[in-house]
Amino acid sequence: MDKHTKIILDRYSADQTDGMPIYDKNYLINRYLNNVINLNELSNKTLFEIGAGCSQYANIFLDTDLSKYYANDLIESRLELSRSTDERYYEIIGNFLNVEIDNKIDFVFASLTMMFVVPMFDDFIEKIDSILEKDGVFISFDPNYLCPLSFYRRFKDRKDNPARIFNPFSYSKLFIDKGYRLDKLIPFSGPYPTLGNSWITGTSFCMRVTKL
Repeated sequence: MDKHTKIILDRYSADQTDGMPIYDKNYLINRYLNNVINLNELSNKTLFEIGAGCSQYANIFLDTDLSKYYANDLIESRLELSRSTDERYYEIIGNFLNVEIDNKIDFVFASLTMMFVVPMFDDFIEKIDSILEKDGVFISFDPNYLCPLSFYRRFKDRKDNPARIFNPFSYSKLFIDKGYRLDKLIPFSGPYPTLGNSWITGTSFCMRVTKL
């Protein structure tokens, strides 16, 4: 196991669902998902969520006419919050880089996940590309470290933190250089809309790219 993966495991293996804010589905749709996707696009499609532990999006996706939803996380216990008895729900435990699935995927989704794998960006993008269908879509939400508040929050945390600072524009270019089309790259402030939606004030950003 590489050192960075061990940091992730050490920090997140303990149950951290207690006290975690639970957001209303409509809030998540209107404030987050609507920036990058119309949920009707998921009809009869497959979706793979990287880092799906404690995901609050699983039930939103399963409320659509999605054909299959794959929940992947490094730590099995973190999937308990989002686990579903829906027959379209599939769990894949373990390192995303080692995932093996039989069929190509239409949508790959990652929320507050890519910030933890910055040292492995090249490998993760290669793996995302390997499981995506042609014309498949990758969507991610992460902190916008061009915003001083997000930058401050990262370094306020004195514990061994696997999150790494990265530039949204350099990040999106990695996909563009791989032959993807950049559809959306948007700064926004999720829980704090009054902060504004510029790259300086938006605490988060979302990206959508399409495999050509």
